[in-house]
Amino acid sequence: MLCSALLGWRDRLLLLLLLIVPAVASAERVISLGGDVTELVYALGAGDRLIGRDTTSQYPQAALDLPDVGYLRQLSLEGILSLRPDLVLLSDAARPAPLAERLAAAGVRVVRVPHQQDLAGVEHKIHVIAEALSRQAAGVELIRAFQQDVARLQQATEEHAGWQAVFILNHGGMGAPLVAGQGSSAAQMLDLAGVDNAAAALQGYRPLSAEGLIQARPEVVIVTEAGLRALGGEAGLWRLPGVRQTPAGRAGRYLVVDDLAFLGFGPRTPDELVRLRQALMAFSS
Repeated sequence: MLCSALLGWRDRLLLLLLLIVPAVASAERVISLGGDVTELVYALGAGDRLIGRDTTSQYPQAALDLPDVGYLRQLSLEGILSLRPDLVLLSDAARPAPLAERLAAAGVRVVRVPHQQDLAGVEHKIHVIAEALSRQAAGVELIRAFQQDVARLQQATEEHAGWQAVFILNHGGMGAPLVAGQGSSAAQMLDLAGVDNAAAALQGYRPLSAEGLIQARPEVVIVTEAGLRALGGEAGLWRLPGVRQTPAGRAGRYLVVDDLAFLGFGPRTPDELVRLRQALMAFSS
């Protein structure tokens, strides 16, 4: 009788623990550092667990309501710890480099998210973040949807677009505008969209040169939404050195892309590249 009573008590305790553990996990206080990381947290349905984000985390709109702990490459340990996180999802692009070790020394669980700048890297990021948040099933679904988007992109780019484009990176107040040469994330995006990079002779991001730009003869200028705003709109774009003297400038051809979707290698990247492709093809019609 006593043994049976004890067994029943233990069973009830086990059931109670099973009910409590998921609730504790879902209440984790999470800080996401990296625009692509934050977007994936929301895409996995775990946005309600976020208590903080970095300045590059601009999507979705709900992320902007979270406390901002600073720019991804100039993060402060004190600012992060002040929010008392249980878990920090840290992009490998974050700086300073020893931040993960310093957070761990302070007793904070840290999961490092790879900063792999290609489409395969998006699936890897989804897997890492889904595991960290115990959202494995949602991760499987998100990867499946992403693969379908990649297939649509590949179908859309079976034929070459036939356009020479240049991507101009402008952060506004953080140095002169830059042109994206080979090896840059923007150059990879142009390649994925089946577009020729007019600045392929350059390596990485380089300061805008009027002479070099005129010589490159881009037919289309591509700029991000935030970059165009920082320039003061279309008029500011055409005032950049040499831009008006290019085929793109003379024809007034430019396209605006979403900052994070185009540069961040996230779940919306394939759709953004399809949209870019369609906009380029519209110039031909």
